[in-house]
Amino acid sequence: MTLIYPLNDGIGSVELLMVAGTDQDIVDAARVSFDKVGNTDEEANGKLIRYLLKHQHMSPFEHNMIKFRIKCPIFVDRQIVRHRIGISKNEISARYVEVKDEYYVPASLRKQSKSNRQASVEGGSELDDFISTYKLTCAAVVRSYHILIDAGVCREQARGVLPQAMYTTSIYTFNLRSLLHFVDLRTHAGAQWEIQQYAAAMRDMVMPHFPLTFGATDD
Repeated sequence: MTLIYPLNDGIGSVELLMVAGTDQDIVDAARVSFDKVGNTDEEANGKLIRYLLKHQHMSPFEHNMIKFRIKCPIFVDRQIVRHRIGISKNEISARYVEVKDEYYVPASLRKQSKSNRQASVEGGSELDDFISTYKLTCAAVVRSYHILIDAGVCREQARGVLPQAMYTTSIYTFNLRSLLHFVDLRTHAGAQWEIQQYAAAMRDMVMPHFPLTFGATDD
């Protein structure tokens, strides 16, 4: 499982590029305090990882590297990059290249929650007609972008009219500690639905590489 389309639109994607490290690296980092490394007993290692997580001894989970290529709407990317600790990022630059005509169109529109300022709830069929408004607005703005580009306006200024629904692509590198924190927050029911899908995809891709750790988080 190296490529997932979290929003099921054939555009937005998560690709796992590299994993360096295993559960063994985590327990070895923890046991070096006692000058004891190399224990490969799975039951003992699982018990130690559960202890580390339960008591929030998190530094042993930093001795690894997990690299993704993530293509997502700008508004999703900006939520990912807020998790700054233990994360490295490089993003495609709209100063260097023209932006592709790719933007996210949700399958349905949601209503604003009345009890939570940042949350949404199911919208129902009464909002279906407004999807066309959403699409027409995005298409019109993208046309304006190309009009500016064709007129000779520089890319760094022309990009200013583009909506947050436009897709952007980044290389993200996490350590497991930072990824666990990200997944915990962004798969929560209170997180935006779209980023929940990305966080779940990233978790599912990395889980087979650290089965004891993710098994312990499930416990």
